[in-house]
Amino acid sequence: MSAAFDTIDRATLLNILETIIEEDELRLVRFLLSNTCLNIRIGGTKEEKKFTSNIGTPQGHSLRPVLFVVYLENALKEVRPLLPQLVTESEKTLPNEIAYADDVDFIARERIDVAQIQKVLKRYNVDKTEYTILDRNESSWKTLKK
Repeated sequence: MSAAFDTIDRATLLNILETIIEEDELRLVRFLLSNTCLNIRIGGTKEEKKFTSNIGTPQGHSLRPVLFVVYLENALKEVRPLLPQLVTESEKTLPNEIAYADDVDFIARERIDVAQIQKVLKRYNVDKTEYTILDRNESSWKTLKK
């Protein structure tokens, strides 16, 4: 899960936050995300290299999961219009996606254009994206192992 937190584009996150929080709160978040310095230790040596980072959220900070959820929700907001619309009343009670931490599953009655979704999410980290299409008429999914 930490890799997801570490790949957040801060500029995108700040743009999202500008639309939902007050200026004073935004200033505090900007301060939290600015001038982040990281240490890297090479091998077992005591020598450390310091460098600045402009991606991710600060490790150990209590706002870290909240900032991630805001970032994820914005990504999902961009994807939802691409998902097939649920038509019947019983279908409308079903979610289009299920998200837990940094894992998201999309649910649709029809095949989803995965390439289109990945195109929209290109600004987000899709390096580890995997997808599986389950079709009720095909039985191969029953033996699928992840």
